[in-house]
Amino acid sequence: MNAKNSELISSYQQYLPPILQKDAFIGQLLLAFETILSGINETSNQEQITTPAGLEEIIDNIHIYFNPQQTPEEFLPWLAGWVALSLRNDWQVEVKKAFIQQIVRLYRLRGTKQGLIEILGIYLKNSGFGEKVEVFDEFDNFPNYFQVQLTLKDRDPDKYWRQAKIAKAIIDREKPAQTFYTLKILVPTMQLTKRSHIAYPFKLFEPLQNQKFAIEVIITPNGSNSIPINQLAKQLLVQLQGHSKLITPDSSKIIINNQYFTIQQDLNYQHFQENLTGFNVALSNRTDKDFVGNLAIKLYFYMNGREYSNTLLEQSINLSPVLKIYNKNNTGEIIEGNTIFKQASQPQQSGMKITESIWSQPYTFQTFEPPKIQELQPQITSILEKLELEAIVEITQPNTITSDILNKITVRLQDDVSEFHLFTPETIREKNKITIKRTLYYQQFTQTIDRLDVAIKNLNNIDIVGKVTVQAFLKINQRLSTYQLLEQTFNLTAVSPYNILEICRKNEEGQIISGNTILGTTSQSLN
Repeated sequence: MNAKNSELISSYQQYLPPILQKDAFIGQLLLAFETILSGINETSNQEQITTPAGLEEIIDNIHIYFNPQQTPEEFLPWLAGWVALSLRNDWQVEVKKAFIQQIVRLYRLRGTKQGLIEILGIYLKNSGFGEKVEVFDEFDNFPNYFQVQLTLKDRDPDKYWRQAKIAKAIIDREKPAQTFYTLKILVPTMQLTKRSHIAYPFKLFEPLQNQKFAIEVIITPNGSNSIPINQLAKQLLVQLQGHSKLITPDSSKIIINNQYFTIQQDLNYQHFQENLTGFNVALSNRTDKDFVGNLAIKLYFYMNGREYSNTLLEQSINLSPVLKIYNKNNTGEIIEGNTIFKQASQPQQSGMKITESIWSQPYTFQTFEPPKIQELQPQITSILEKLELEAIVEITQPNTITSDILNKITVRLQDDVSEFHLFTPETIREKNKITIKRTLYYQQFTQTIDRLDVAIKNLNNIDIVGKVTVQAFLKINQRLSTYQLLEQTFNLTAVSPYNILEICRKNEEGQIISGNTILGTTSQSLN
């Protein structure tokens, strides 16, 4: 047997009867069993069970496969299945082993504050990032809200975001379904600088009691209609109704144009709060002719002091008249109409029976997207499920923008209520732009809708000139719309390196290559 073929023969074959030791096929077949049982070319943990003298020795060492700390890596998913644990591909081997070993004990703590602290601590400790985890859950105004604070030992950006992604996945899996949270990650860094920053305040909405809305109904007749617009505006009635009752039209106003007329009804926050499922409009044609035309319904509201509008419904309409005189055919039979003129018998006076109104079918429409758990928490005051904020900073000077320049410019959405930056953003840096995004749910923006600002800070040794734009994305009538809340140009002055506290770092040879400050427990000097 040549050397090449001998590499394909299992060492187990030597323990078979002599007549079977010469069979090359059996030697190759046993390779599969040797790979599993002895772990060919594996680590020292598996060397304990390599090349066993017999079946008895294999059985004596079988316990190694059931020990998460000693079993071969390829056996970890098998062991995890025994304890109903799903292993993530981005977990290190040490993390997988630690979870398999301790997950059964943690199952009884699942959904609790202590359980979340312990399971995050296991992950951080076995990833080499410390094990300090704090959970804060005492917020009077937000009963289902909590904050998770992690302290990491490594400030490398790539590691930071990788650990943040995995930590978020763990929290999402372990937290109770009805709760929401903020993840805050502390890293060992310090940076003190002179203030070269600017902040622009903006509002999402006014305080609840001051918010103003309007529903506008636009009626446009087609070219065949012979009734003047000013007369039509009086005889074509419009009724706005909520989910359970008629909206009192005491503040409505009529606007007449040459080609159409509109009826605008002012609403307040309570109207929307009482009608989260939407509104409807009914029409009554009190003329003596059919009306054919178009109906449009618009919603008006204010964001950051500016009025915005959305078209909620557009469709053609065909309304039969309410006042329609009876006609007779040649035989004297009444064939149409709902109104009869007749001479009354004495002592009654002549009169006319008029039908006041016949309402059309309701034209229904939705406005804002209501909170999905409204039925479970009827005390909710919000009329919005969520909105998305986006701030875009576009650098116009200097002419050449490098990644290093962009990395030394920070952009934040913040409020004046929290003691920390509640709105830690998702940041995208490309070319000469920095974009941050944040999704705000109703629990988060109820108290801060009129007290927000976008802040820009410069840590470069050059002046930075640019433009900042803030946009809101809001779903109205099941369609996502974009609203520009703010657009401002800015000029941030340069910051001298002497005014920045930068942490020293070393290259592969141990030489200090940047920074002016060393943080540590022992005294060191710079050469």
